Amino acid sequence: MKILIVDDVGYSRHYHSRMLQKFGYDTVIAETGPQALRLLERDSSIDAVLTDLLMRDMDGLELYSAAQTINRMTDAGNAESPAFIMMTAARPGSNAQPRDLEKIRVAKQVGFVDVLFKPIDPELLQRTLETIKYARSKVNETVDLGGLSQRLTETIGKILSGQDAATAQRLTDELHSALQRLEPMLAPVGAK
Repeated sequence: MKILIVDDVGYSRHYHSRMLQKFGYDTVIAETGPQALRLLERDSSIDAVLTDLLMRDMDGLELYSAAQTINRMTDAGNAESPAFIMMTAARPGSNAQPRDLEKIRVAKQVGFVDVLFKPIDPELLQRTLETIKYARSKVNETVDLGGLSQRLTETIGKILSGQDAATAQRLTDELHSALQRLEPMLAPVGAK
């Protein structure tokens, strides 16, 4: 998964980039909202955007709104818009400006996946990104029946060659249970 980090503070960009790379993500960085938009226009493989709320030129909310208008294309067709995560030092209950707190509230309403407060808890950020990764994999998931059939055939061959009755029984029980879960989906097909 590739993540775009947008922050006008150089230390913050590089710190979060190193953190995400340690988690195994690819990262790209932008110093401003306009620079981030150019990256999003050119690179349809960006899955998520971690953006600061308050930046020069364009704040995180303005970046989000502008990014929604970009038509991202891949060889397979339209690319899904990246998920947005806001990071901010403005906290409710602090000396933050009311307009900044309002922007945090609006971010949650318009579609940001999460709002994280600086300094960002690495575990919380990682959990948020794993949620995005999981949700996106479910949207793009296809079942490889050929590969599944081949692995099942290989497994059955290994069980038979080893004469392992206990493993054969476990496999049979698992397959029976899986088929029972599929039966409700098959009934409407057979009724047509």
